[in-house]
Amino acid sequence: MSKFCGHCGSTLADNATFCPNCGAPAVDQAAPQQQFNQPQQFNQPAFGGAQAMGAAQKPGMSKGAKMGIIIAIAAVVVGLLIWLLISLLGGGMESPLKDQLKAYEKGDYSLFKDSMTAGGAFKETSESSVPAETTFQIHRNNLINTYGEDFKIEYSIVSQEKVDATSYLGLVDEVQKLKCEFVITGSKKSGKVTKTFRVIKAGGKWCLSSYLF
Repeated sequence: MSKFCGHCGSTLADNATFCPNCGAPAVDQAAPQQQFNQPQQFNQPAFGGAQAMGAAQKPGMSKGAKMGIIIAIAAVVVGLLIWLLISLLGGGMESPLKDQLKAYEKGDYSLFKDSMTAGGAFKETSESSVPAETTFQIHRNNLINTYGEDFKIEYSIVSQEKVDATSYLGLVDEVQKLKCEFVITGSKKSGKVTKTFRVIKAGGKWCLSSYLF
């Protein structure tokens, strides 16, 4: 009977006392089972299992990333809704105030006219029957002479009060009385002016009822 190494399974000479391969003591033994250096076998997945496993191992989008995308989309939608709401409401009651101040700074009469137009109506003359554009230029020149040609105007609302609009005979939607503090800075001087005036909403658009300066 042939001799085999009980440790590594190598065939030994009949008179061998040690395995020349691994050095283990030689013993008489039947041929070893085919278990040495055999690769371990794994059960193969059923049809479609490999694809499913591969799909499961693919990295997916984390919950945090999904939530970030959802929040970003929601912010865009809210921003669009706010913009649409402001547009439908005529830009808010401060819109004509900002427009008139910018008109004074830039000498833009069309912007000034828009700040005092609501429902398509605009008074082309002042109370003294002077053309509105002439009055606007006179007021702007007064600002330039006092503060300098580079003057800038900033404002803050001191108080706000809703006014009963019944005296307007149903021609306006809403009236607000504002008290504002204006800070005017220029190359000649700086100063503060406090004024009380009304903003009127008519035809879905806000406008000023009077000149600010």
